[in-house]
Amino acid sequence: MTDAWPTRHEGDAGLQPHRTQLAWRRTSLALLGASIASVKVLEPVLGPGAIALGMVGIVLAGALAWGSYRRASQQIAGARLVTACAVVTALLGLGALVFAIGR
Repeated sequence: MTDAWPTRHEGDAGLQPHRTQLAWRRTSLALLGASIASVKVLEPVLGPGAIALGMVGIVLAGALAWGSYRRASQQIAGARLVTACAVVTALLGLGALVFAIGR
């Protein structure tokens, strides 16, 4: 009798998980850099809103770096964290657009 449910994949023992973790780290560093730069560039236009947006981005960059470590060590999914980072990145982009149009 065959099993109706496929066996659960426990993870790859090769280099793919390590490459994925490094990619998440690069993404978190890019988000950190963009958040810091956005505070510098957008503060004259958005005022305190630019600082608040930058701080949220910095916190999310730290959470993304921590999540990449946790994901690589325990093989967990991180869809909520990725969604939050995508939203903050989109907000940073909108802020940059407002700055570019405002000039």
